Amino acid sequence: MEIKAIEIFKKYLSLNIPKKILITYFLCWMGFLFSFSVGKFLLYLSSILKSEFISKPAELAQSVGTAKFNAVSSAISSTVGMKNAYLDYALSYIFSNFMGCLIIMFALGALGYLCKKDLEKAESDEEKEEIFRNYQKYLLILFIFAVINPLTGLIGINLQYSDLIAVLPHGFFEFFGFAIAVVAGVEISNKILPIIERKISYKKIAILITCSFIFISIAGMLEPIDWFIYSYAKAYGISLLSAFATGYKNLFLYLISML
Repeated sequence: MEIKAIEIFKKYLSLNIPKKILITYFLCWMGFLFSFSVGKFLLYLSSILKSEFISKPAELAQSVGTAKFNAVSSAISSTVGMKNAYLDYALSYIFSNFMGCLIIMFALGALGYLCKKDLEKAESDEEKEEIFRNYQKYLLILFIFAVINPLTGLIGINLQYSDLIAVLPHGFFEFFGFAIAVVAGVEISNKILPIIERKISYKKIAILITCSFIFISIAGMLEPIDWFIYSYAKAYGISLLSAFATGYKNLFLYLISML
């Protein structure tokens, strides 16, 4: 099973960048829905068994995600001022989410670097083979963890499945940004210690990181709007689909009028 998974991962590594990004993008959405569903199941199980212990992982994820956002938001508020509420929230989302992208890129790249150092210190061929096998395995595990992204899915466990409409507009761009970051991290690791020989320059990797930031920035600008529409629709009993269609139609017309 492990060998087959690594072989599939090698095929993924041999793909060109656009194909990698597209596959990773869909995997990120699947991972989000999976972790979201796990969170919902934990809450359901907790309510049946009357056990707080079962729901602790989901609650911890919510606490960590909220604390990270609040820390960034507080720092930005002191710079832009509390009067600029939209800018405050938008920049907080952008920096918070892009920090997550940088962390996963660093983690993937660091794995390649550390394993390369271990290979240089290895004294026998058997030891080198063992290090390289573990490197492939751990890179695959990190990749899977990145695309499942349990923290993002568990943060929203109090939402209903129908409420996920609110995630779609900014999520379209956010998961593209995150997928590009994961691909960049994998490419960095594979460049440092190749599993599949590929020629990719650090300039192209820098372009990937820039594209990730652009998509995350677009998502960050849309996210406060999405949650405002969501809150408004819930407060006034309006259909979410109708609220989002009307909201984005008016936003689009407003932007057109500004040209």
